[in-house]
Formats: sequence, C-alpha cells, structure tokens
Amino acid sequence: MIRDITIIDCAGHAARPAMSLLISDGHIAAIGPAARMKAPANAKILDGRGKYLIPGLWNMHVHLGAYADGKSALSAFLAEGITGVRDMGSPLDDILRLRQETNDGTIPGPRMVVAGPLVQGPLPFQMPAFISVKDIAEARTAVDMLHHRGVDFIKIQDAIPHDIYVAIATQARLDHIPFVGHIPPTVLSEEASDLGQYSIEHLGGRFWGVLVGSSAQESELHAQEVQMYKDSLTALSNKETPPTGNMRSAFTRTIVESYDPKKADSLIRRFQKNGTWQCPTLVALHTLWADRAAQYTTEDLRWADRLLAKNAEMIVMMRRGGVRLLAGTDLAPDTKNGTIHDELAYLVDAGLTPMQALETATRNTAEFLGKLDSVGTIERNKAADLVLLDANPLNDIHNTARISAVIIRGRVIAH
Repeated sequence: MIRDITIIDCAGHAARPAMSLLISDGHIAAIGPAARMKAPANAKILDGRGKYLIPGLWNMHVHLGAYADGKSALSAFLAEGITGVRDMGSPLDDILRLRQETNDGTIPGPRMVVAGPLVQGPLPFQMPAFISVKDIAEARTAVDMLHHRGVDFIKIQDAIPHDIYVAIATQARLDHIPFVGHIPPTVLSEEASDLGQYSIEHLGGRFWGVLVGSSAQESELHAQEVQMYKDSLTALSNKETPPTGNMRSAFTRTIVESYDPKKADSLIRRFQKNGTWQCPTLVALHTLWADRAAQYTTEDLRWADRLLAKNAEMIVMMRRGGVRLLAGTDLAPDTKNGTIHDELAYLVDAGLTPMQALETATRNTAEFLGKLDSVGTIERNKAADLVLLDANPLNDIHNTARISAVIIRGRVIAH
C-alpha cells in the first residue's frame, strides 16, 4: 500500500490529496481516503506523505538497438519513470527478444510495443535496423513479413519513393497493422494523413512535412524536397556525404516566411478528421543543428530557431484543434537535456498546461495504443505502473524528474 499521497490520476479529476492506494497482483486493487483505508495484514507500506503519484510515463519514440544495448537502455529508462516505450526501429530478432523478456519478467524493464526494423526505399547499403526495399513488391513483402513476425506497427523513414510509400500504406491496411513514421519528402502531409498514417514523428522529420503542408508555397517546397532526396541518393551511391539543403537558411527561411494560417488550419482539420496523431520529439529537433561538422552559418542557425518556434506554435494549434499528441524523445536515456522530462517541459514552453503535457506521456499513449482499459491512468483494476514524485508536477512540470520511486507491474523499483 502507498499511504497518504496526492494522486494525479490523468483520468480527468483534479489532484486528490490525502489518499491511499492498494496494489495486489500487479494491479491497483483499491483507492480511497487515507483516513479510511486500512492496510491488509502483511501488506508492505510505502509512506507517501508530501509526495505525488502519477501514472507511469511512456516514451513513444525510442530506438533500443541491439539486444545488449537495449537491455541496458530499458533499465535506464525505468529509472527515469518510464514504464512503457514504443521502439521505432531496431534489429528484428533483438527487439522481439527484448519485448518477450520484459513481458515475461526475465529482465526488468518497461512495457514495450515495437516496429522491428524501419522500412526504407532503395539504398546502396543495408543495416540491421532497417529494411531497404527496391520496389512495390518488396515493400509489400516486407510489411507482410514484419506483420507475421508479430511487430506492433510498421515504421517508415525518409528515403522512400512515392510509389513505395503508397504500397506500404496499402499493405499495412490489408494486414490491419498501423503504420507510422516520418513524412518522406516524396509525400505531401495531407496525403500521408489521407492514406492512414497513424502517427507523424518529429512533425514530419528533417524535411519539415507539417510546416511545408502549412505553406503558401507548398508545391514549390515539395519540388525542392524531392530534388534534395534524389541528390542525397546520388551522394550515397557515390559514397559521398549527402547535402544538407533541408537544414540551410535558404530552405528553412522560405518555410517560415511562407507560412499560411489558412493552410495550417486546413491541415490541422484534416489530421483531426483522419485521427492522425503527432509525436513531436522536440528534444530531438533541438539537437539537429548541433553538428559542428556541417558548419552551419549564423543565418542557418537563426532561421533554425525561427522554424523551431513555428513548430511549437503548430503544436499548440493542433492541440486546440483536436489533434492528439504523444511524448517521445528519439534519444538515448540519460542524454543531457534530452529525457522525457525535458520533452514535457518543451511542450509546456510551447503553450500546453502541465496536465496537458503529462497526458501526452500517460493517458494519450494508452488511447493511441488501444490500452486505456489497462494502463495510462490511475484507476482501480488497472496495471500498477506508477511514479511517486517528491513535488507537484502540476505546479512545475520539471517536477516529473523529482522521482522518489518507480512502480512497474506492482513492483517497487528503488530510485
């Protein structure tokens, strides 16, 4: 039993002080006023005076990698209060093994949903974390194979020709499996939504799909993106460094200055109508211009800041327009200024309330995954995946990092 706590249940209620919560068989067995709840005989008592209990957090964009690295990362994520992760691209056998072993308790770790290797178009090299497909037939075969191996969804990346993207969307629909990922430069954001892409990562990715879709010059920018994609493939084939025009001020300035509120509103209404979720990963976006080798100019960095600010505006507009948001980092655990707690702080800085930000890592994730009956909020009979905090996150969202204890599947993890 956790005694005398303030419960922030993320189920639509105000914070409830002076409460107690009983855990049994990995689930929440009872919740009630501390003054009236008695602990069963032999129950272990966790004193919660002055502390705040929130649902366990989900990081909805991680890459665990190979087995040994993933096992270490899962432990580190758990220490950060993360009781669930969505892996967005890792070697297939390794990630399926990690999912199985965390599910059956062989290794401690958060709950997992996984994509296996992400799907790319034709590339002149292969890596375990992605599958490169050269045509429509290979694309559909890859989706079918991943589905039959038991992945939870299909993840797409940037380097995908338009016809292969459509083939992936078509096969995913036939296999009744969600597909998620970037908006490739060959695809318009409204088209991705209409084809059923369930979540868009990084507001589209490095080609800024959501903002391009909100531009009065969308057609011109899209043509530039397609050419950049072709130039990158040529460079890779020649074993050269791909160009970075998508990160330079000549491109990003046009995106910012051609922003059209009416286009943005239309795109947001489309996302809302189609049920297209957004996982912005603001912490990751803020690292993109940190590559010193790219030798970005002062103008590159100035317009990067303007573009990131416009992304933040879009997040608030989408939230107000009924588009659902998810919290994710796309960074390894323990990354300086790159944890789930930093992501929640970025969302609040953008204009969300602390409760709205907290929901992106709790209730929203459970709704997205179709698991709201078992996780995501603090309610009776749900899984006891919980985080005990030393301070109130509704007063200051940074307090989600002030962790006293993490509870996963009813087991208290020392912090």
